[in-house]
Amino acid sequence: MVKSLRLTVINDNVGTEGLKNDWGWSVLLESEKWRILFDADTEPEVIEHNDRVMGLNLKNLDYGFLSHYHGDHYGGFQYIGKITQNLRVFTPPSSYKILEKWNLDVVEVEKPMKLMDDVWSTGPMGFVREQALGIKVDSLGLIVIVGCSHPGVDSLAYKLKILSGEDVYLTIGGFHSPSKRRLDNLAKISKYITPAHCSGEEAKNYVKSKYREKFIEVRTGSKITLP
Repeated sequence: MVKSLRLTVINDNVGTEGLKNDWGWSVLLESEKWRILFDADTEPEVIEHNDRVMGLNLKNLDYGFLSHYHGDHYGGFQYIGKITQNLRVFTPPSSYKILEKWNLDVVEVEKPMKLMDDVWSTGPMGFVREQALGIKVDSLGLIVIVGCSHPGVDSLAYKLKILSGEDVYLTIGGFHSPSKRRLDNLAKISKYITPAHCSGEEAKNYVKSKYREKFIEVRTGSKITLP
């Protein structure tokens, strides 16, 4: 059972002084049991710089997780492959074998499944074959981490809610310029909402104005500690 979870935004489109950033998304997830890197931005140099400046010690990871095979989510895994030893990375199925070339141990997730205790993948969804990650935190509920939400952020969150049997506490990541309808659907099932990366200012402003009590803002370097 995961008792606590810390989320550190290694890269988001919105920058912070002293850290590098570009168009991309990467989050370090740390519980008392494991350290998981969710996506790895676009450029290895960005991840390397922020790893050093923030003292993240990305050499010491237990798993990687790739939401989908777009460059702004997998590019930085090149750096991770250099500093780790055959890190296991959960990815959607693909014929694109770039992560293997970077010294990473790819495990393809072909269907919705529990990856470890209290951690689930939606499995590949939609035409992009994108997966999202759900983590149950004791006393809070499910934390949903998404990459770009091509299948719809509400659909991904709902899938993990059904898989885990848990209420959604927080949904964070790229929402891919969602419609108001999708954001309204998400607000019905997620206690807190954290749009980032490709969500767009319109979506952020909509959540901030209509669901102010649910909105949490993040950028490169942000940290969320739960509970």
